[in-house]
Amino acid sequence: MLLLCLKIQTMKQTIFSILFLLSVIAFANNNETTKIKTTTLQGKVVDNTESLTGVKVTIDNQETVVYTDFDGNFSLENIPVGTHKIELSLITYKNKEVSVDLSQENKIEIKLEAK
Repeated sequence: MLLLCLKIQTMKQTIFSILFLLSVIAFANNNETTKIKTTTLQGKVVDNTESLTGVKVTIDNQETVVYTDFDGNFSLENIPVGTHKIELSLITYKNKEVSVDLSQENKIEIKLEAK
């Protein structure tokens, strides 16, 4: 009887180990197939004569917002490769929307016009 109980316990442990390994393999394969290729968009915002500081930059109407630095530069990281809508705004300047294909270019320069 004791021998039968030990065999059943060993079988349970073996089955559990196999199921655990299969779930780990399935999870690893699922993560590999769902990875999205991302990139970084770097840009510079200028007007007719100089770089613009403090320009609000958003992408695809998302909550992620960055602002240009003192040299007018900005960087948006971990953006999925593809076409995106970039929106720029700064008080006393006209808002601007541009479409960017991140599979072809990752550096842009955008010119804003005064109101």
